[in-house]
Amino acid sequence: MKTTIFGSLCASLVAVLLASCTNAPTHSEVETAVPAEEKQELKIAYVLIDTLTSQYEYYKEVVERFDQKQANAEATITQKGKNFSAQVAEFQRKVQSNSITQQQYESEQARLAKLQQDIESLQARLSNSLQEEYQKELSALTDTIQNFTRSYAEEKGYDFILCKSSGIDNVLYGAPQYDVTDEVVAALNKRYAKASKDKPEVKK
Repeated sequence: MKTTIFGSLCASLVAVLLASCTNAPTHSEVETAVPAEEKQELKIAYVLIDTLTSQYEYYKEVVERFDQKQANAEATITQKGKNFSAQVAEFQRKVQSNSITQQQYESEQARLAKLQQDIESLQARLSNSLQEEYQKELSALTDTIQNFTRSYAEEKGYDFILCKSSGIDNVLYGAPQYDVTDEVVAALNKRYAKASKDKPEVKK
């Protein structure tokens, strides 16, 4: 469950953000759209997405929260699986010792089959529930980062802010002076800290 859902959280976030970068107009498109007399030097920066996801507190809290939920779900399924295995072993012992009637055999066999089906259904429900929550969290994360980056670019006067990642890279090279990752991460964490502080406490 962890490999399919949680292990892909960072990869999914990176893919979504990089996909949004590919939708931005290219330099040639901008030149085509702007008359020659109005052309001016573009102001461009880039963000290291791997660094952002490893240092952004909101992202780290989402991962920690989901790790705990996954651990709880796995513990539930593991416990039920052990209990089921113990019941199967006891059933087999009774069969081998001929200590149950044919009617008891059929009844217990049907009960164990139903119990196994119930455990498999529970595992599927837990997995689907976590997957749905994962998609909601991913959407919220990407929206937060993209909306902040938009306002950050407008404030700093950037025409483009590109994504750079070790896994999927739309920027083959970026000079260090155009790397604004630390500034963006610091601003995101500052805003998230303020939002968390202002959030009303939930009464338990």
